Amino acid sequence: MKRKPTSSTLEAAASAYIGSRRGRRAIQPAPSAGRAAERVLKPLTRQFGIGVEQLREHWPEIVGKRLADWSTPKTVQRSGGISTLVIEARGPAGAILQAESRRILERIRTHSGDRAPTRLRIVQGQASRAADAPAASVKKLQSSSHTGETEATTPEARLLSALDRFSRAIHRRDEP
Repeated sequence: MKRKPTSSTLEAAASAYIGSRRGRRAIQPAPSAGRAAERVLKPLTRQFGIGVEQLREHWPEIVGKRLADWSTPKTVQRSGGISTLVIEARGPAGAILQAESRRILERIRTHSGDRAPTRLRIVQGQASRAADAPAASVKKLQSSSHTGETEATTPEARLLSALDRFSRAIHRRDEP
């Protein structure tokens, strides 16, 4: 049979000593940066309206997948009480966006609230898809001076060798 330890003044004193000498509490994790940013940005969005990055995020929903491939929102220009959304479009998409401008403005207003842009300005340009798809990398070819003309066994090496000889012949011809 086990004996139940008696609570003595010595044990109470030891417990009090340990309690007073304990280390610090564990450090709490840092607050969420997303929540902190939301607390700052939400009043600013109400005051100044929606930003271009938010429009870019939801651009396919606003104009449709077909036009989203051919256009992108660039900036929101504010002057006085009027805000204008500048859209860069490729090719004939500018004319289509201009024809659909009333519907686009309604959808932007539905998406972003009362402080949405009230006008559209469409700029024809190169609305690149650089953010969506990376550009194809071009392999830099070495000239035959680096590969050596004796190694002209692969088709690529033979082509480089021929191009190098051709460029030297042109330079010799142009020299006085």
